[in-house]
Amino acid sequence: MADFCKQCSIEIFGTDFGDLAGISTPEDTANGMYAVVLCEDCGPCQVNHAGECISSNCLKSHGAAVSGGGPWTKPRS
Repeated sequence: MADFCKQCSIEIFGTDFGDLAGISTPEDTANGMYAVVLCEDCGPCQVNHAGECISSNCLKSHGAAVSGGGPWTKPRS
């Protein structure tokens, strides 16, 4: 089954089906930790707990429009 980030789901289907939501927790997002996923439209990216792409370097540059979005986050030491 194909999975889409929140932005791509809304763009393609007109609604967010939540394919990539719930992979991480709100606490993870608050701590700057995101899940690495493959969205079928914007490619390899990172998503927050709501399934929203935060990667500015995905094929659609979603992260540039998301508050707190940015390039791939650095692993914690």
